[in-house]
Amino acid sequence: MIIDVHAHLFPREWASRGRMPESVFDVDGLVARLDEGAVQRAIVSDPHIWYGDLDVCDIAQVRDYNDFAAGLSDRTDGRLVGMGTVVPWRGPDHVHEARRAIRDLGLVGLAVPTSDNGQYLDAVPDDFWSTATDLDVPVFLHPGGTVVGQELMGEYRLAEVCGRPLDTTVTLARAILTGVLERHDTLKLLCSHAGGAICTIADRLDFGHELRDYAPLGPWGAVHLPRPPSEYVQRLWLDTVTYGPKPLRLALETVGPEHVCFGSDGPPVPFPLSRHLANVGAAGLDEKGMKAVLGGNAEVLFGLDSGRAS
Repeated sequence: MIIDVHAHLFPREWASRGRMPESVFDVDGLVARLDEGAVQRAIVSDPHIWYGDLDVCDIAQVRDYNDFAAGLSDRTDGRLVGMGTVVPWRGPDHVHEARRAIRDLGLVGLAVPTSDNGQYLDAVPDDFWSTATDLDVPVFLHPGGTVVGQELMGEYRLAEVCGRPLDTTVTLARAILTGVLERHDTLKLLCSHAGGAICTIADRLDFGHELRDYAPLGPWGAVHLPRPPSEYVQRLWLDTVTYGPKPLRLALETVGPEHVCFGSDGPPVPFPLSRHLANVGAAGLDEKGMKAVLGGNAEVLFGLDSGRAS
């Protein structure tokens, strides 16, 4: 079974409130896309990317989205499975909604943005991380529609091609260095776009950590981790949305094939699934690794093999 862990849909009722491509409202179109690509299932999330006058991170829209996502499995005979969405910086209502999304609605994970209003993952209340681990579901990390420093990246869609992976990289680095992953050692964090550049800078994080008490290089933070930062990077789950095999090989080398899941980011990205599958095929995996990356890992991570999303 091939499972795409990175696809996005929004409620049709929101279409008039934004400037979004038709594909992100087309449930039947996504099923047809899976058929065309010989992919059996997609896990759908709200990436918190919205262009228009609707704040999709507001608790009212969050609840509406989760109700929409919860109906996708029945509507598509299980081809599409929904993740819940929450924005935990915005107060305890979002933590309560996380519980409702999983326990009451039966969603298989929780999608959160990389940052919100200039705050990164280290500013998320610990209550949310404890809730996610208690619920035993993965947290899918994806850049939002506005990232830190976007005002400097207006031309050539630099906020998209540079800003979003940078936001992911910085927020993961902060989460590691401030001890979020140390305090919540069973947290399952699935990072979109192969974690931005977190695999590229893993050894550089170790360099900084090793010299954390070397004053000439400047101040360090209050947290002194008990192990090198790269060991926390190795615990991350990454998707395959790298748009080429070279960065995918680095992701596979860093976290291992057992922690990588196939993804396409479509919708809204209009590339055919065959193109994304070809990138995975060019990454040099053996048969066991291919089976794991294309579907086996997602089955385990999202509990699909246990009937959680039946």
